[in-house]
Parts: sequence; C-alpha cells; structure tokens
Amino acid sequence: MTETVFAELYGPEPPAQAPNEGATSTCLAKLVAGGARAEAAPAPAPSAEGCGIDAPVRLSSIAVTGGDVVSLPDRPLLDCEFALVLADYIRLIVAPLGQAMLRAKVAAIETGPGYDCRTQDRVAGARISAHAKGLAVDFVAIAFADQRRLLVERPTGADEASYFRAIRSAACGWFTTVLGPGADAFHANNMHLDIESHGSSGAYRICE
Repeated sequence: MTETVFAELYGPEPPAQAPNEGATSTCLAKLVAGGARAEAAPAPAPSAEGCGIDAPVRLSSIAVTGGDVVSLPDRPLLDCEFALVLADYIRLIVAPLGQAMLRAKVAAIETGPGYDCRTQDRVAGARISAHAKGLAVDFVAIAFADQRRLLVERPTGADEASYFRAIRSAACGWFTTVLGPGADAFHANNMHLDIESHGSSGAYRICE
C-alpha cells in the first residue's frame, strides 16, 4: 500500500518514535506528577563503550510535604527510573528528617552532574560506572532554609552528624549502592548513591 493510499484510508501515519521515547514520556509524566520539576533531555553521545542513558531526564527540583521545594542546582542528567527513586528518597527521607532532626527545611542538595561516561573510580580497564548509565548521583552538600550548609564530608555539630547518619542509613534501603564519605579516595567528600544491579539475582546491596 502506498503512503498516499494509506493516508486517504487511515489518515497520516504517526511520527516514528525512538526506541525508548515512549518509555521516557511515561516515566517523565510519573516523575512530574509526583512533584518533581524535570524535563526530557537529549541522549548524551557516548565517548566509550557501555556509556549511555535509556531514558535521559534533567532533574531540577522536588516538591515535598507542605508545598516546599528542594532544589537540585546541579540539574543532574539521570536515567528517569533512577530519578524516580531519588525523588522519593528526598521527598520521604531527606526532607522530613531535616525538619524533624534539625528543625530546618531542606532547601537544596548539591549532587554533581549525575551522568559521567567513565569507568568505576576512573580506573583504566575497570567496569563502566553507574554514572555512565545515568544511574547514580553523589551528594556533596545539603543546604537548609536557615542558611546552614551541611558538607557531607564534614558535618558540623552533633545534630548535623546525627542527621547525616540517619539519611545515609536510610539510603541503604533505597539504593543498591551507597558509598562514602570516606569509603575510598573517590568518595572521601561525597555520598555515592546508585541503583545498579549487583550479583546474579540483582538482590545484593553494597553499603559501605
């Protein structure tokens, strides 16, 4: 059947979608409906084998209880499925515990860029990092509405240290990998979070 005849009978064909475009749209709609400010992003051009994001989005902020907003000033480039987990973790754990334990609203979280086409710990010949698939971020600092800024590598004060221990312990239930700060030289000043599958069953978790 020619395109002309097809169009006369059925109307114009819908534009072809990229393989993951539909999945990205569905996931992004869920992310935005949950209160996140996010937008679809162009897939980054891989500079090494194994790099790439299935459903790339840029995450700018997350709405939390009470209508407050936690900003992500680095606007990390992430796979949408990871962005969903991260948004829920911030909404249900990071922000409420900040209010409960520090009596301050979480205003912003510095996460780094998210996507980074590289090997684990930038070691030549090592496995591709979860960052290279948009499945990871590194928490560097948390800013509060009362002007406090908690550096992950060096919380100031007992209350801030207790708060960070609480959100880090909780993270081990939300993510498959939690590293740092201080786990190694590459995570000395940040808390790495990712959802990459480990082991044959995918149920193994790393929290150190």
